[in-house]
Amino acid sequence: MEESVSEFLTIRLSSRPEMPLQWLVWSPQQNEVIASGQLADITQLDQLMEYAGSRPVYGLVPTSEMLLTQVTIPAGSSRQLNAVLPYLLEEELAQDVDNLHVQLLRRTEDVATVAIIENEKMEQWLAAFKERGFELKKLLPDCLCLPLFDDGYSAAEIEGQWLIRQSEVMGVCAETSWLDAWISAQKAPTVLAATEEDETPEETESQAIESASSELTAPPIQVVVYNYTPEPEGISGRWQAQTPELVMQLLAQGAAESKINLLSGPYKLQAAWRKHIQPWRKVAIAASLVLVALVGEHIMQLQQLEYQAQSYRAESERIFRQVLPQFKRIPSQSYLKNQMNAALKSLGGKGSDNGILIWLSELKPAFSQVPSVKVVNLKYDQKRGELRLQATASDFQDFEKLRSVLTKNFNVEQGQLSKEEGLVSGAVVLRRKA
Repeated sequence: MEESVSEFLTIRLSSRPEMPLQWLVWSPQQNEVIASGQLADITQLDQLMEYAGSRPVYGLVPTSEMLLTQVTIPAGSSRQLNAVLPYLLEEELAQDVDNLHVQLLRRTEDVATVAIIENEKMEQWLAAFKERGFELKKLLPDCLCLPLFDDGYSAAEIEGQWLIRQSEVMGVCAETSWLDAWISAQKAPTVLAATEEDETPEETESQAIESASSELTAPPIQVVVYNYTPEPEGISGRWQAQTPELVMQLLAQGAAESKINLLSGPYKLQAAWRKHIQPWRKVAIAASLVLVALVGEHIMQLQQLEYQAQSYRAESERIFRQVLPQFKRIPSQSYLKNQMNAALKSLGGKGSDNGILIWLSELKPAFSQVPSVKVVNLKYDQKRGELRLQATASDFQDFEKLRSVLTKNFNVEQGQLSKEEGLVSGAVVLRRKA
């Protein structure tokens, strides 16, 4: 049993959704039942949320809903055994193997012991647990959770049926009406394997023949059945009563100790490390989505900026030709810039620093350092020697950065800032330093 498990919840599933489910919480450390009960049907799993908590949850599949059998493995099938197994059983089964979940329980030489169950039932049970946030650690046949005996079978009655465990990986679920016939069919003759050391020199050939003959004609002995619930009346077999226990307690203890798990293939459990990060799964998914969105947004912004740059170049050339039609060719952007600066200087007036074009020319480097600030309106008052800007930005810090840059050359008076629909807006008044 797992040392780290202090308590666990075991739920015995039902063959049909409307049938009751038995459950039990067992504590190996305290060696006692913490809680137990029965649900009316699988839709009431919500009532076990408080008992599940951080406890492992084991699901027991009724043996009546599955088949435990053996199949001979053909030569050369070992490497792809899991893929081949369903088709080795195809002739023995009445159903399409594609609709069945085949779980290899054990392999000995050329014989494989398997558990077979319908995919539909597996999906129904697992969906019911998933909808309610349960995470099954194990799903295993209930009969294989009974105690194991080397010299006989173990048996217990539950809900009017007998669970019988024959070996480590074989067992059945028997109705009382045909239990006697099944037990009788399990009889086997006594086999005495005599060795050379057991033979005595005085034994004659006739004595040896007589001894062998008596062994072959000896009546078969009955199978020993170790029962944990009251022995049924009129049933064959050598029944040996064991200390009575709650059947669910017996099954829960066996489930914790068993290494069998039907959760394989499409139903395989997540890796242990995934379980530890499960509480952070939603956060990780959200962070991944944000990262993908940011990368996508960055790529889109680069593409938009490139498109804008091309648009700006085209627009600047259009304005240049409109303002300075005498220049027909624009060999480079620096040529355009130099000609525009020359025109701007001439428009500002000789020796004058009061023209609005001069102001705009001087403001350009400052706004280049804070490109996130966009001017939506401006008003120039020549008499008062001030320029009033109405601008927007994505954050308050952008205005503070702009103010810091402008303070080097201007007296800056910043009005009240407000934020609406994700944009910060405000007014800035500039006056030249004396």
